[in-house]
Amino acid sequence: MPKEILTRLLEITVYSAVLMFAVLLVRLLLRRWLSPALKYALWFIVLLRLLVPVTLESGFHLISLPQSQTPTVALQPIGTTAEPILDAAAPSKEPEPAADAPAGMQTITDSPHVSAQPLTLWQWLLIAWAAGFALVLAAHLTLSLQLNRRIKQLGCPPGEKTQTLYREVKQGMRIRADVPIVLMADIKSPALTVQFRPKLLLPDRLLYAADREHMAFAMAHELMHYRRRDYLVCLLISLLRAVYWFNPVVWIMPRILRLDMESACDAMVVKSMNREQKLSYVNLLLALAEETSAKEITEKGDFTHETIQPVVN
Repeated sequence: MPKEILTRLLEITVYSAVLMFAVLLVRLLLRRWLSPALKYALWFIVLLRLLVPVTLESGFHLISLPQSQTPTVALQPIGTTAEPILDAAAPSKEPEPAADAPAGMQTITDSPHVSAQPLTLWQWLLIAWAAGFALVLAAHLTLSLQLNRRIKQLGCPPGEKTQTLYREVKQGMRIRADVPIVLMADIKSPALTVQFRPKLLLPDRLLYAADREHMAFAMAHELMHYRRRDYLVCLLISLLRAVYWFNPVVWIMPRILRLDMESACDAMVVKSMNREQKLSYVNLLLALAEETSAKEITEKGDFTHETIQPVVN
């Protein structure tokens, strides 16, 4: 059983790496013709490969493990009798019971002692995988709990004007679900929490630095993530990182996937805007990009190009 589990995980790892490079190649060759939504959708091929434990059988396999050798039994033709081979040194009959044994007593032979079998290599590897799974999952849960604690300690509800604007934006996007909005002093850009019941976080400085239109744009962007259920995709990636913690794909792919997610979200937000509103939206993106740290800009990659180009087009 451990061998089958680990072999399947390794097989899915190899296939997912091949698919990731294929998606990157398609994005590179067809970047002028692919829409932001289609670029984002391509990554679901890799996610599906990581999710589905079944591999279609074919004559070609990326991983081929040597099969265990089974002993072959030679069959004799019917009609021939095999003569028993007797060893001259072997006794011709069973040994007699000891003469001095009391009558009615049976001789007891010592049975071999059965010792505990040591763990095999596959069992040790399965234990190592389970330990990594538990460690990564615990890390994600810890980060989620820390975020909830920060929101309770530092978060506060916005004023009535901001609440009214938020309701108007939700109504315009036809979102009826209760998505709480919280002001935070220690964040630099709006965000939607990655939870089953997400919250919209706004930096409190945005109340003073942004006008009403920019505030509405920031709310619309995060609510679009909610309407597209992008937070569920992020939760799924966290789970896949725990299962495939040894797979580089689950650590490399999400960085590019999130860029495409942001571009697809922006494209949906500006879909019904006129050119002046689009330029105002771009100014908001640039202002938020300037607030990020150097590390965040490096992790996001070519943020301004990948995000702004579909907006202005």
